[in-house]
Amino acid sequence: MVPFDDVVTCVKTSSEQGGEAFFWVYSYLVGDTLIDAGCANAASDMVTFAAGHPIARVLVSHAHEDHYGCCYVLEKTAKVYAVEQDHDIIRNPPQYGELFRTVWGQPGPVAEVHSMPEAIDVAGLRLETVGLPGHWPSMVGFFEPDKRWLFSADAVPLPSKKKIGMPEENMPQMIATMERILEMDVDVLFDGHRGPITDVESHTMTRIDYLKDLQEKAISLHEAGMSISEIQERLELEGPWYMEMTENRFGIDILLRSLVFDSPEG
Repeated sequence: MVPFDDVVTCVKTSSEQGGEAFFWVYSYLVGDTLIDAGCANAASDMVTFAAGHPIARVLVSHAHEDHYGCCYVLEKTAKVYAVEQDHDIIRNPPQYGELFRTVWGQPGPVAEVHSMPEAIDVAGLRLETVGLPGHWPSMVGFFEPDKRWLFSADAVPLPSKKKIGMPEENMPQMIATMERILEMDVDVLFDGHRGPITDVESHTMTRIDYLKDLQEKAISLHEAGMSISEIQERLELEGPWYMEMTENRFGIDILLRSLVFDSPEG
């Protein structure tokens, strides 16, 4: 738990390996409202936190297990809200692969999921629900117009140079969403993995420029007759050490196919 100010508290969850935390996930407590629910491996810690910080509602940005993981233990005292497209996953989570059960944990089922409101007033703030597709088709964030705060979930990629993608990701749409975030003139970006970010423009533009450059190169090579695997080899793209352990949930080829063939319209 790390206070951002007297209204917003950063709640960090993770798993441990060798006694050390890795792959931090950020949830944000605003008054009695929790934005995202962290990973299931931290469920007992989240229950302890909620006992001292009453949570009336949980707003889930999207149906990845590191964002709705603790909903099943929080729903005993809080209402869970998500966009309609994500309800089935949150109510009946799929069985995740071994790596992801180790990293994030296996979420339990949630009995009732409520429709996401267009806006919510809490702790003197007005959180407006905004669509942030790209990383997940129906992902949303929450914008506070007076303070110009955006709780952005995973709209802006964690690595500055993204080299792997997921089947549900649409890279051109991700780029368009980041460009829209810049147009919103956000002062603080409450990121799902890095925490609060104040250098919003430079942080976001670094990722936009990299993906656009990679897209331009990939399309040019594709138009020259290269296959996706040949493009990957030509661009010398290599994935992280754990990529094979993801059981095809992540891939360099997935990223390149999206950059070449997908459109911002989805």
